[in-house]
Amino acid sequence: MTVSARDAERALIAADPAIPGLALILNPERLLATLRLLPRFTNARALKETYLRYKPGTSCLLAIEISLHDGSRQIWFAKALTRERFSVSATHPKRQALLDINHPFSPVRLEKEAILLEHPTQDREIRYLDTLWQESQRTALLRQWLPEQADAPDVEWRFLRYKPERRCVAGITRAGKPLAVIRCASAREFGAILQGCATGLALGHVSLLGAWGKKRLVATRWVEGECLEHLLPSPAMPALLTRTGDALAQVHSAPFALPVKRSVEDDLQFMWRAIDTLRVVYPQAIPHFERCAGLVREQIRQFEQPATLLHGDFSADQVIIAGSDTPIHFIDWDRSTYGHPLNDLASFLARIEMDVIENSLSRAQADTARTALVSGYHSRRDLPVDGLPCYTALALLALVAEPFRKRADNWPAGIDALLRRAEQLLAPRHPVAEGDWQMRLSQICSRKLMEIPLRQALKLPTRVRLHSCEVLRHKAGRRALVAYRWSIQGNETPLVVLGKYREKGADRHAFRCQRALWDEMGTRGRALCVPEPLSLLAECNMWLQRHVDAQMLTNCLSPSADLTATGTVAGTALAALQASPALKSAVSGRVWKKDDELQVLAHGLNQVAADNPHWQQRLMALLNACDRQASYLFRAAAVPVHRDFYPDQVLIDARGTPVLLDFDLCCMSAAALDAGNYLAHVRELALRRFGSIDALRPHEEAFIRAWLAHSPQSREADVAGFLALSLARHVYLSTRFPTRTHTTAALLEYCEQLIGMQ
Repeated sequence: MTVSARDAERALIAADPAIPGLALILNPERLLATLRLLPRFTNARALKETYLRYKPGTSCLLAIEISLHDGSRQIWFAKALTRERFSVSATHPKRQALLDINHPFSPVRLEKEAILLEHPTQDREIRYLDTLWQESQRTALLRQWLPEQADAPDVEWRFLRYKPERRCVAGITRAGKPLAVIRCASAREFGAILQGCATGLALGHVSLLGAWGKKRLVATRWVEGECLEHLLPSPAMPALLTRTGDALAQVHSAPFALPVKRSVEDDLQFMWRAIDTLRVVYPQAIPHFERCAGLVREQIRQFEQPATLLHGDFSADQVIIAGSDTPIHFIDWDRSTYGHPLNDLASFLARIEMDVIENSLSRAQADTARTALVSGYHSRRDLPVDGLPCYTALALLALVAEPFRKRADNWPAGIDALLRRAEQLLAPRHPVAEGDWQMRLSQICSRKLMEIPLRQALKLPTRVRLHSCEVLRHKAGRRALVAYRWSIQGNETPLVVLGKYREKGADRHAFRCQRALWDEMGTRGRALCVPEPLSLLAECNMWLQRHVDAQMLTNCLSPSADLTATGTVAGTALAALQASPALKSAVSGRVWKKDDELQVLAHGLNQVAADNPHWQQRLMALLNACDRQASYLFRAAAVPVHRDFYPDQVLIDARGTPVLLDFDLCCMSAAALDAGNYLAHVRELALRRFGSIDALRPHEEAFIRAWLAHSPQSREADVAGFLALSLARHVYLSTRFPTRTHTTAALLEYCEQLIGMQ
């Protein structure tokens, strides 16, 4: 159930006593009443919050616009600090000097709450905003950038947007007519503004008046027209969105690139950054966010496209419409980059989704907007849009803290609505109910339906007949493994082909990885084998591989078996996999990082904590310890990894040759990740089946000796670290299977010992 904004903020304030002014910052009515008690603001009529930035345990910054009774307005920002930081900041010599001379823009100190109220001219990160308040400086700028307006008496300078310590946008008008836009920014942001202006200028969307690097100022000519954001509810919206899509396609067709490319990993990191704020302000939503983010990560790589020039922050308020015969202009190119073209379309549509959540647009209007935008884009440029729902969900998740930052009246409800919409976008295109799934299984096991497409894909002669179809295993609504047995005239041994079905489409990545390894096998000896990948059957959502007559390594593991021999085989096979140049090429661009590992682990341990409140403190301590340990583990050089390597994924044939399976998670990461994961599975298996976590230790020792012997760059200490991380994940997994629940307490205690918590 959604909590109210008041309750959520009470919990937030209670959890952060280090910032005594947090309660006042988050209550605009109380803040206004407090300011009215000060001589400088006795005539304050209203207070509007325009920007919020919160760093738990450190500060909370709020930009405010104060309306006065005489009709004027003032821009300030309030910064709630810890008492220690406040005592240092409030007595800074430069601030004290302003107070000593009673400067009109001197800081205001709220001692009890440890809050500093400062004017933008005193913004120590942007630094040069005082230039926009000094008449002589403004005149000098006009003479340089708009000389024809320098002596005009009715020129006005107005603040348009202000993010304290980051950037400020001001407008220059004359007699109510806009003339120019001035941007001033922190050192970190100014370079992006310069590049954005250059990109917009090259595309004909921006007219540059000038730049002053010493003061970090850039001036561009005002773009005539009306902002598309204001026109969305109008009847003209579909036509305008069609034109906007066409204009965006022109940008994506630009004949030049930018030096920095935005990768899929960058897109995912952009999404995951939002969780830091969410974890503090609305932790109840974390499981929902992680579930959605996991789906994005699962789906996004199947929609690869050549990179194009991107606006980088595309939305309706960046589009200016001047007239039906006038080209559309895009503004604010500060985040322009080079990357997947769906990013711009998705960014635009995510903001449309936010308009629906905020009741500015109806669902029907949003759907019309999407159709018109995509239609306009396709009128000029081809682009598969089957990945657009996934990218839109990603862009929405990146905005998850927006309702809080915008200080929406019921921001928790806004966050919940955003997550629900993201989950809807990520749902299977054709949701499969239980009855429908059984029908789907019947279809892919129908000799009548499958014989012809399978025969064509496998290029089999007519004398080979499909004899039987059998589902070997499946996960309802998601995937299935089907054995297709073919009888060959004159041959008693049937041909057995396995079909790997996936509801959302054939897993091209897994097929590509297995094909690369198969093609390389002739040069790798017997250390590593894979089943022969036969064909991609995309129209049936599956790919095909030859069946291998072998037994699963898991079934060979018992205290009485030859554990040393099997351990050596598995360790040598893993080292060969990780040294494969072909696999490295096949997984290029897919990287598994510390944040990915910790997100999966956090999701699992949070779920265990929710189900077992008496373990919550121990589980959170374990998660924090794993976080610290992971910080150094992922510093190792990245190699191709299996990422789900354990005994079930290894077959042993009659000659003792290992055959590896299931490459759908293959990517680049630390080599020790696979080794640690393997050992964790073996120890969990030993505990579950044989009652002792050390029951299969000879197998482990042989495995690690063989793997290290063929992995000279790897360290045994890193394997131990990844073993602890993987076993911590098994704490969660043990609660998901009835046959494993008896191991949960023992696994938790063992993990605590491994990671040094006992």
